[in-house]
Amino acid sequence: MKNAAKYNLRLSAISIGIIAIFTTGSALADDQEIKALTQPKSSVQVEVINVDNSSAKFGEYNGLNRQGGYVNGSFVVKGGSGYSQNEAGETTRWSASGQDLGLTSRSANISGGEQGSWNFGVNYDQLQHNITDTYQTPYQGKMGGNSFTLPSNFYLNSNSFVSNATTTTPGGTQALPGAIQGDYQGMNISSTRYNTTVNGTAVVDKDTNFTFEYNNLIQTGAKLGAAASTKVVGSGTGSLAGGVVSQGISILPMPTNTQTDTLNLAYNVKGENSHFTASYFGSFFQNNASNFQWAPAQTATANYAVNNTMQTLSTMPNNALNQLNLNGGYDFSKATKLTGNFSISNNTQNQGYNGTYDSINYAGTVPGSSLNGVVNTTHADIKVTDQSIKDLTLTALAKFDQRDNLTQSNVYYPIGVNGSVTGPGGSTGIIANAPLSFKQNQLSFGGDYRLTRDQKIGLTLSNISINRWCNQYGAQTTTIATGNYFYNSPSCVTATSSNENKADLNYKIKASEDVNVKLGAGYSNRKSNFDNSVYSMIPQESATTPTRNSLDQPGFYPFFEASRKQYSAKASANWQATEELSFTLGGKYLNDLFYDSTFGVQNGNTWSLNFDATYAYDVDGTVSAYATQQSMQRNLTEGKSSTTYWANNLQTNSTTLGLGFKQAGLVNGKVAVTGDANYSVANSAYSTNGLGVYAATCGTTNVCGALPGIYNNTLIFKLGSSYQLDKNSRVGINYWYQRLKSNDFYYNGYQSGYVPPTVMPTNQTSPSYNINVISANYTYTFD
Repeated sequence: MKNAAKYNLRLSAISIGIIAIFTTGSALADDQEIKALTQPKSSVQVEVINVDNSSAKFGEYNGLNRQGGYVNGSFVVKGGSGYSQNEAGETTRWSASGQDLGLTSRSANISGGEQGSWNFGVNYDQLQHNITDTYQTPYQGKMGGNSFTLPSNFYLNSNSFVSNATTTTPGGTQALPGAIQGDYQGMNISSTRYNTTVNGTAVVDKDTNFTFEYNNLIQTGAKLGAAASTKVVGSGTGSLAGGVVSQGISILPMPTNTQTDTLNLAYNVKGENSHFTASYFGSFFQNNASNFQWAPAQTATANYAVNNTMQTLSTMPNNALNQLNLNGGYDFSKATKLTGNFSISNNTQNQGYNGTYDSINYAGTVPGSSLNGVVNTTHADIKVTDQSIKDLTLTALAKFDQRDNLTQSNVYYPIGVNGSVTGPGGSTGIIANAPLSFKQNQLSFGGDYRLTRDQKIGLTLSNISINRWCNQYGAQTTTIATGNYFYNSPSCVTATSSNENKADLNYKIKASEDVNVKLGAGYSNRKSNFDNSVYSMIPQESATTPTRNSLDQPGFYPFFEASRKQYSAKASANWQATEELSFTLGGKYLNDLFYDSTFGVQNGNTWSLNFDATYAYDVDGTVSAYATQQSMQRNLTEGKSSTTYWANNLQTNSTTLGLGFKQAGLVNGKVAVTGDANYSVANSAYSTNGLGVYAATCGTTNVCGALPGIYNNTLIFKLGSSYQLDKNSRVGINYWYQRLKSNDFYYNGYQSGYVPPTVMPTNQTSPSYNINVISANYTYTFD
């Protein structure tokens, strides 16, 4: 009886609690959620924004790159019979929305449909990438255009781009006369993306439907790129009169004027224990600016007919991709399931060469009218999951990828900057396109076992093998010129294959009712095979000494292909100290060892720590804080031989601290306040030390030591408040302060007087700014 009474008492208490929950908080919450779904609110917001300074870096993506005022707006409107109770049972719904309509980061959407029958939607978004506002150039032309000329008075202070060897007076672009410097003008560089998507679904029945998605992506504007001018000296009128003495580099706004159309069509069907999808994907890229033209710099001492000729550089060519996909799955039982995917694709690139180059920079006849590029890809994977054994989940995965490049490999003859320009027989610019193919196979086996109710362990073993080859490479087997030979080769790759074994171990434990811990460790060993006798993509050194291994020093292997052992570890812990207070601490470590590389990257490691805490001090108030620390180090060795070499070290560190709060329910529930502060600092250090023979000459005949550090420091502070005027109206005000301080010696090479004498200065500077943004908004909500 005592036990029964005790049991009844407990049951009564639980029952009362459940009744109280369902009749108060949960009932109200459910009513609000149901009302939000069945009777959604619509809203319109108008906002005015003021920015006190201009900065392309601050407004790189948010559209607030210029000083002054902005008028912005957003809206969400929903309707349809499906949102109201109607006797006919209609389920048609529609919605329209727009965000940041006054900024260059705007977006809009309209969609509608009938539940269980069809849906249709149109999405649009725009994003402007503001690249730089400190770029300067003497070239005349429109940003986004494909033709740039120099003022009629522009000339260099030397007979060539290079300094005069007989005098210590700087030449070329290092000593532009004052009148020439006056030709410089600022040009803001940006590119804009316009993205439109149309999608829909047609439902045949509860198990079958068709879907489609069409996307149109247009990109306009420009991105900075380097254009090399062939510097020809001579007064003849022939297209290749005179001889090349140097090459002038101009950093110019390369045009972006492209369109990419993609189409995705799919048939989807599901059964009681299966699902299947057959789909088509097509991507069609068109470049409306197939070439870029610019005028090379002139000299003041002679009339160089060829040098006055506009020069042409190719831009990204048109291409097309067609892909067929099959994927599905079958449940053999509740415990055993199978999924798989298969796809094949054909990628072509056949834009004609005509108009994409000029005879000043190319000798002889181009092989063929276009590249005739063809690449076929194949992908297949299958995965089995089994839970037949209690507390044990087993998985097996097999994956296959192949890229078969069937493009013809030909020899091309771009003009060399220090050789004869009379044609292929005297050109040192000889190169062949390398149609790289590869095949990758992956096998993975894994298991997760629940040790106890609070503990779980998992292990995954994988093997990844890669093979690389060229179906054909090179087309020249005879002497091209004295000292310049090119051989037909069976391959174009030095890293012919690799085999990698991986193991990943994970462990989870609920240490207590309030503490959860996750631990992980990983190991992988990639063994690569190299063929250092492969003929290179450049002319060989002599008739009897072929150029092999792409002229790389024996023992050098690119780090992304080289043999490597990798060790990783990660850990995280979550502690719910009280109902209001929680903490999370985590960390990761990764170490790479390139054990077969005599030269190149030797080793590297990265690690990170992160901490965050959240405190809900009130029903309507929370405060949170976070901190992260990241570090990376890379060591490499490089040189000319086993006795003449040097070591290089790169280190990067970054720290981020943050604090945020949110408080609602103030002033009789009408006022809400939010705040956020973020501080981050990052720096990179780069140093070189001589080894072997170079150790004795370090700092004298060889450059050693540490370069100036690359540094950036960012502070962000945001504070906002809103006031509910009445049931439908709300006003808000926000303040945003952001500061960036950065220093990067890379930009020193852009400055007048400091650039190499063959490079046109642009006077770009490392971005720094102090920005204050104030905004006010009004929001009206209605049914």
